[in-house]
Amino acid sequence: MNRNFLLNLLPKINQELIFSKATLTEFKLSQIICIADKQTDYIYFPIDGFISITQSIDEHPPLEVGMIGREGMLGAEHILGINTNPFGALVQGIGSAWKIAAQDFLLEIQNSIELKDTVSSYLAVRNKQLGLSVACEHFHEIGPRFAKWLLMSQDRAQSPAFLMTHEFIALMLGVRRVGITTIAADFRRRGLIEYHRGEMKVLNRVALKAEACSCYLKNRKIFTSMIG
Repeated sequence: MNRNFLLNLLPKINQELIFSKATLTEFKLSQIICIADKQTDYIYFPIDGFISITQSIDEHPPLEVGMIGREGMLGAEHILGINTNPFGALVQGIGSAWKIAAQDFLLEIQNSIELKDTVSSYLAVRNKQLGLSVACEHFHEIGPRFAKWLLMSQDRAQSPAFLMTHEFIALMLGVRRVGITTIAADFRRRGLIEYHRGEMKVLNRVALKAEACSCYLKNRKIFTSMIG
């Protein structure tokens, strides 16, 4: 098993064709994968690393609007004939991913209705999740958003512990670092999480779910209802 959910949905022959043209690449923490409005050269299918999808405006630093792990892919927009990145993307969690040239990927889409349908469904999921992210940023407070973000990160890290700094979290959530530090200290005091020297660890997932905003479960329901 290649451990990427979307690729595992495909018939074995389609998987083999993609693997014959793809290479396994390693993600480094905070590595920039693509820049908004620049040409897309590669498509990525994460295995155990995960990516933050970012959007910037004016002089403000980039804000996270989505997250991609082994459940998805980066570059699904190619199915629409778009060869530039609509968003920026950087590595949030170290790991590996299958990397395939965009032109080879498009050729496989043209030859496989199964791949085309899978990518189309995933793109619909991503669009709906992006809309939910916008509403979440506007209406929900920092604490519940932080709890949601930790759960989403843990899901994709496939481990209770993952590398993460308060500064990076604040940047992705578009809030001041002091706000994240205050909430993280409260979560640690209550036994929900632990952190030390750039490593974050979830100790009580059930309690963290109770703290998270409704968008955590809504994101999961969007995916399962449209893909499985």
